[in-house]
Amino acid sequence: MNKYLLSFCIPTNGESRWVVPNVRQIYSLGSDNSIFEVVVADNNPNEEMDSAMKEFEKYPNFRYVKTQAKGFYNIVENFVQAKGDFMIKLNHRCILHEGMIERIYEMGCKYINDKPLMFFSNGALCNNEVREYKSFDEYLYNLSYRSSLSQGLFFWKEDLERVGQIKFAPMSPNVSLMFDSRHKSKFVIDDRPMSHELDSTGKYGYDLFNTFAVLYLDLVNEVRIDGSISKDTFIKVKKDIWKMLANAYFFMRVLGRKGNYSLAGANESMRIYYSQYDYYSIVMSAYFFILPKAILSKLFSFIKH
Repeated sequence: MNKYLLSFCIPTNGESRWVVPNVRQIYSLGSDNSIFEVVVADNNPNEEMDSAMKEFEKYPNFRYVKTQAKGFYNIVENFVQAKGDFMIKLNHRCILHEGMIERIYEMGCKYINDKPLMFFSNGALCNNEVREYKSFDEYLYNLSYRSSLSQGLFFWKEDLERVGQIKFAPMSPNVSLMFDSRHKSKFVIDDRPMSHELDSTGKYGYDLFNTFAVLYLDLVNEVRIDGSISKDTFIKVKKDIWKMLANAYFFMRVLGRKGNYSLAGANESMRIYYSQYDYYSIVMSAYFFILPKAILSKLFSFIKH
């Protein structure tokens, strides 16, 4: 019998089109079902979802939980419902790669005594390594705005004992939960690729600039003020967000591609932690730096082939 249990937490808003292939993939990997459980927390249950979840009732380590959690707080409720010694949040559009159940379980077992703040960044940092950090400042400096992502968020059962004392940010309760663990003595980021996502057409479109340039930076600024991170880390996160927003502006406004978010109010949102100059520099960068770079890249690729 295995000593520990890993919980895969999959919050959803009634989206069976994504949850079904996600859960099917987990059980198709052929892993030992005694080392993990799958908990789907649904805050928008419907008949289609009810019917779809019946497919997995044959697995004793599967649970479909209907919640009344509002919006993104369903992420927190999903963790609370989990029974594992350690748990990881999976996006409901996530498709785990082969061997990932064992790898995540082994990471939990490896760090069970230290219980660090841990995040699985899925290759987003482009280092494909497991790296340890001695401070939250170091951790956030390297993870940057990707700490706003809920996919890959990893917690220990003990971490949830303080849930009732946390003031959660409505748009980013996952960040509030993560930042509550900033006083730990060890921090780990596993950047090895672990999954890919299904087509997200039809995904809820949030205000990208307001979410990152204002609401997320509000949370980062709070931990700067209380001394948990340095001014240098705050500036680094701001710069990384600027680059991300410039690229999003390029794809949506310059190329005219449809995204799963809105750029409405971008100018206004950039006036809180940035400046009018920073907003116009995003626009100028999109047209006069990113666009020429993309054209040259296409040209070189054409010549090469």
